[in-house]
Amino acid sequence: MSNQELPVVITAISDAQFEGFVSGTLFAQGWSVVFRAIDTEAIERYCSNNVEQASSSLLIYSPDLPGITLDVVKQLSTKVKQVVGFSTQTNTEFVDLHPIPATATDLVSIVRGFVRAPMLRQVSAINRANRKAHVLAIGSAGSDTGCTTIALNLAMELSVLGKSTLLIDANFRAPSIAALIAIRNVQSESGWRTIAPQLAIAEITQQEAGTIDELMESATQNFDNIVIDLGSISGLSNRLTDRRWTSTMTTWSCDQGDELMVIARPDLLGIHRLEQVCSLLEKTSIRSALSFTLNMRSQGKKGADEEAQFLAITTRLRPLCVRTISRDLRAASKALEEKATLIEVNMRSALRKSIATMASELKR
Repeated sequence: MSNQELPVVITAISDAQFEGFVSGTLFAQGWSVVFRAIDTEAIERYCSNNVEQASSSLLIYSPDLPGITLDVVKQLSTKVKQVVGFSTQTNTEFVDLHPIPATATDLVSIVRGFVRAPMLRQVSAINRANRKAHVLAIGSAGSDTGCTTIALNLAMELSVLGKSTLLIDANFRAPSIAALIAIRNVQSESGWRTIAPQLAIAEITQQEAGTIDELMESATQNFDNIVIDLGSISGLSNRLTDRRWTSTMTTWSCDQGDELMVIARPDLLGIHRLEQVCSLLEKTSIRSALSFTLNMRSQGKKGADEEAQFLAITTRLRPLCVRTISRDLRAASKALEEKATLIEVNMRSALRKSIATMASELKR
């Protein structure tokens, strides 16, 4: 199976209700469930007769399968790509079993971790209830949507409100935050660099990608808010099962973030890209809450038409919030020219006020 192909799954679960839940959920994600074993003999025969298919598959099993033993699981693990077990029992000979997931999103999140193994399998999930930070990831539906501008200025506005904020540049295709505000040597021993009162920045490189869990565990305990610039999130479903380092922050954000804000622009291509992203999101379970922001909205009737079209596309996903930001090229160009944030170049601009309002509405 290549890095960009969706997973192939074999189930070995006796409980018909749970097996139907697993197969139906994964099939809805676009994954191929190639065999559904009803006993140990059936799964062993399938693996023997379909060696190549089995070797690229993820086996999902439960100890209730007739004839299953720890030795059988060990033997099957040599014939398939990965094995993940689920059970309601705690006193069992089987090891590393997961509790049966309560929701489809929980199931998909666990399975994705095994698909990414061994390179990017998450060692531990961060307990959202116990962490300090509110985590907002910002992704672009296409190109030139203003995703980085919004992330940078939103982080600044949060810091001005007295909230300790970490801004993470995770746009591996085109990291630009440091260049936009003329900051050098972003990396430090702590993983981030303080650049203003209550504001720090970090940049995800290939080196940092291997320790994302450790970095984010520390960051979520040290900051009130974390804003992550993901760049483009096109092809999201493939990236969530991708083994490459370039997908680590996107995966973490969808599994562990509090909100994924999708930014779109209102022109023909921007709306087309938004439709593509929304189509993918309808089929992709993520733990993070979804929101959408229409950036560069026009004035007057044209702007009202743009907003209506935007709402028609996004509201079917039942987002946490839908926002709009009016076009303000003068303020954006001035900030770019002076390599500064909007509050520094023109705190009265419409663009700055829109982002400041957005910051005040965030939970923390």
